[in-house]
Parts: sequence; C-alpha cells; structure tokens
Amino acid sequence: MLHPGQETSHVVHHVLRVLADVAHTALPVVISLAVVVATWKLAQVVARHRSPRTGRLVEVRLPADVDPKGSLALWRTLHSVLWARRGWLAPGPHLAFEMEGSYAGISLRFWVPTQVSPVAVVRAVESACPGSQCEIRPATSPVLSGKARVGGEMRLARPAWRSICTDHAGDPLRTVLGALAMGGDGEHAVIQVLVRPAGSRQLRSLAGAVRRLHSGKPTALVPRVVAAWRTTPAAAARPDPFRAAEARHAVDKVSDLPVFEVSIRFGACGDVDGRRRLRSHARQLGAAFGVYARDNHFVPRRPFGCRWRLERRLFGRGQLLGLSEVAALAHLPYGEAIPGLVYASAAPVAPPPGVLTGRESDRFDGEGDDGWL
Repeated sequence: MLHPGQETSHVVHHVLRVLADVAHTALPVVISLAVVVATWKLAQVVARHRSPRTGRLVEVRLPADVDPKGSLALWRTLHSVLWARRGWLAPGPHLAFEMEGSYAGISLRFWVPTQVSPVAVVRAVESACPGSQCEIRPATSPVLSGKARVGGEMRLARPAWRSICTDHAGDPLRTVLGALAMGGDGEHAVIQVLVRPAGSRQLRSLAGAVRRLHSGKPTALVPRVVAAWRTTPAAAARPDPFRAAEARHAVDKVSDLPVFEVSIRFGACGDVDGRRRLRSHARQLGAAFGVYARDNHFVPRRPFGCRWRLERRLFGRGQLLGLSEVAALAHLPYGEAIPGLVYASAAPVAPPPGVLTGRESDRFDGEGDDGWL
C-alpha cells in the first residue's frame, strides 16, 4: 500500500456514510418504539394506581370457638373467588382484610370490590368458620380523620423465595391485635392486608430463582449479568449445607399453592397533642409483625403517599406469599377471647320442618297424656 492513510480515511468515511444512512432510516423507528414502550409502561402504572370503584364491606363477628385450620380453607376458596383473567393494563381484582382498633373496640372486615360477589365472600367465611356472623354494607373508606396522622407499609426484608414463620404455637394475630388497641378517645388505628392471586409471570420468576439457588447459580441480578458475560467456564459449586437448607425451604414455599400477591399497610390518627404517642404506637404496630420472623421478616417503611393509598385501598406492587403465609397473616383470630374484639351473638335456629307442617302433632295423637306437655 503506497498511501495507507488515504485508504484508511476512505474506509472510515465509507463506514460513517453507511452509519449515517442507517441512522437516518432507523432513528425514527427506534424513537417510535421507545415512545410506544414508555406509553405502555405509563399506562400500566396509571392503571395499577387507579382508585378502585366503590365496593362492599363484609363485617365479621366471630363465634366463641374458631378452627385454627379454617383459614387455609378460607383462602383457598377466596383464591377461586378472586381469580380472573388479567387484562392488558389492569391487574386482577384484589381483596382487603382490615382490622380497625379504637377506644370502642376492635372490628374485623373484608373489603370486596364491585367485580367480586360479596355473597361468595360471606359463604366462604361462614364455611371456614361455622357460627360466624357476617353483615354486608356499603363500603366506607378507612379515613384517618385525626389532625395527627401516621402510616407505613410492611415489606419483606429479604428475597421473596425466603419464607416467614407460619408454625406458631399460638395465634400470632393476638400480638398484632394487642398492638392495635387504642387507649385515647378519638384515636384509631388500621391494619390493611391487600391480597390478590399472583400472576403466571411472577410464579415463573419465583420458580426460576429457586432453580438457580438449587443449582448453585447466583440469584441476584448483577452477579447473573457478570456470570453471563464470563468467557471461562465457572467452577463447580461446592456442597454447602446452608444453601441446601435454603433451597429446601424455597421449594416448600413455591409448592405452597396457591400463591398470592400481598401488600400490608398500617396507619393511626389522633389529636395534635398525641403526635408523639401516635408515632410510638406506629412503631409498636410495625414491631408486632416480628412474630412472623424466620428465614424472612417484615420491616416497616414509610413511602410517599402511603396514607393516601391506604385510604383508597390501592394495591400497586406487592410481594409474593404462599397459602400458609397468607393464612397466618390474615385469618380470623382463634383461641381464648381477645379483649375488645366483637363476637357473634347467639344464632337463631330454624325449627324442625315437621313443626311447621303439623306432622309432629299428628304423630303424638292417640298417645294419651304422655304426648306433648
């Protein structure tokens, strides 16, 4: 080559000319695709944070004796009631299990959206807890109407494939209800557990994390990206008893079907003079969920707009929990009577069918004085 600089300059100019032609043609297409994807994601966020339409409240009064295993049957039935094909933008319907405490006592209720039948929820509750009394009424928002208001969310501190404690010796909800009781007049606190069935993509993501954990591959995003770009073959994973135990617990959680998406919020309100006491009470509400600590545990967070989402029962993005975990978090309290909790009164019993038709009196005709007394 007599003139290498000239040839190199010619090749560079040719490459730049081709890139300019490609950019001139492809740049509008790339910008259009980016706008479409951004609009799609924005529409999903708006649909996820859209306030649900007015629903119904199912007030629950407990009987004297509650079966501890009835919560598993309750949420299995509610999973079938809530399951619906998800739309392109809006996710499926969700249910809210709310516990509200005030100076008057503690009340339990289910909030049911308009696309779910409240009668189906009532039948599920009465079947899982015989003797309970349910009342359907129009929905009212759990407005924190005091001058001093605090709120927060409970989030999982570790990845979703780590499970919380579910095998308690007693009722774990007694600790939460004990922290929910308010002592001052005009003060009240709310604990809200929003539940909806998990989607198929979330289940695949959780199962993939469990498979990577079982095979010894990294589960976090950054180590996975680094491992994907590695040119040399990775060394074989050494046997680790702790990883084997974690994989076994993770498999137990994934197989604890059906899986739900859950969001937990709490709030309290009162007078301005009791602001410091309300903050202390909010910390007690967050600490009460420490009874569920095992491989995973809950930590309180105070994101922006948490109280606004609590009052409107907005779901947003939740965390994955198995059936037994949801049953341990949101169930009807069992065991001994809890102070302040409203219990059911004596239920009316229908008379035998023969009394209404007169067959019972006909059967005793002719028996003398030993018949009806």
